[in-house]
Amino acid sequence: LGTLELGYNNLSGNIPSELGNLTNLTVLGLGDNRLEGSIPSDLGKLTNLESLGLSENRLSGPIPSELGDLSRLTYLNLHSNQLEGEIPPELSNLFDLEHLLLNNNQLTGDIPSELGDLTNLERLHLHDNQLTGCAPDALRDVPDNDFGEPGLRFCPP
Repeated sequence: LGTLELGYNNLSGNIPSELGNLTNLTVLGLGDNRLEGSIPSDLGKLTNLESLGLSENRLSGPIPSELGDLSRLTYLNLHSNQLEGEIPPELSNLFDLEHLLLNNNQLTGDIPSELGDLTNLERLHLHDNQLTGCAPDALRDVPDNDFGEPGLRFCPP
């Protein structure tokens, strides 16, 4: 099992979909670069992945629902990109997830009620998006959440 950590390298261009063939990876870190384009859905094949960091790039398009197949993931950091569309409800399949950082993007739509099933979350950051609706009350127990930010609120219990 392995680590591919290439953050802070001024990498540019698209994330190669071929990275999805590196099925022994446990850590993939490409944050703080100048990567653009969409997140390849092939990353959903990295079933041993425990940490995925793609923050602070120029990534756009939707969050692939295939990321919900990464059943060992404990850390998912996509903050500070230009991602758009809705948060895929498939992310609720990531039962081991402890950190979910989607803030500072252009995400829209409701916060999926299914995210309330993520009982191991320790950090949940969703601010600086255009999300509507309310968050599942179950997420109130996440120790580090940003629901004090404008536009983010909990659903009534």
